[in-house]
Amino acid sequence: MPSTTTTSLKVSALDSSNADDEHGIIVFDFDGTITTRDTFALFLRYYAGPFGWAGNILRLLPTFAAYKLGGIDRHAVKKAVVKRFFTGKSAKDVDNRAADFARDVIPGLIRPAALQHINAKLADKNYGPESLYICSASIGPYLRYWAGSCGIQANHVMATELAVKDDRITGELDGYNVWGANKVRRILDQFAPHTVSILEAYGDTRGDQEMLHAAKASFFRPFRVTPFSR
Repeated sequence: MPSTTTTSLKVSALDSSNADDEHGIIVFDFDGTITTRDTFALFLRYYAGPFGWAGNILRLLPTFAAYKLGGIDRHAVKKAVVKRFFTGKSAKDVDNRAADFARDVIPGLIRPAALQHINAKLADKNYGPESLYICSASIGPYLRYWAGSCGIQANHVMATELAVKDDRITGELDGYNVWGANKVRRILDQFAPHTVSILEAYGDTRGDQEMLHAAKASFFRPFRVTPFSR
């Protein structure tokens, strides 16, 4: 059964007295749902290189240990990882590497059934590109490049974002980690001050639970065995 928090989010997302201002959307989680692996972890190694990655991971071991022992939550871990890997880095360089990663690595990680289903929704006159969104805890730069390459509008990517100042990444998040209840929060932020109806949501982990519960129809790990049937 949904928790009290989840129920509250669902009501906020779906109930509206202004039907003319309400948007109906289809939302996909990315890592594990559309892909076979976690892309953020792969991008860290891709961006930093094997030696840079190893050095940063060693320095982050106390953070990972604190998480395992329950001293901090996953949001604190995400912030620590972003700070370690990206503080002071050129935003342009990260963006260029994100484009390369989206072109060279992500296509090999995409579940065929997921891509088939996305293409069907894009071609469906009842939905189309204006209705499809990605909501992910992964970072936005490479997700936007991949989304654009398969027909999903780049501004329909709702992801964790890196804060930038004077073309340098500050090491902070621009906003919040888009995981758990923050997924519904991010969807609501995307459409504010208008309301939104989540027609369909697709996910694969605990981090998608609130988003799945807020949808009129939800699908948990639908692309793992057989192609999705419409």
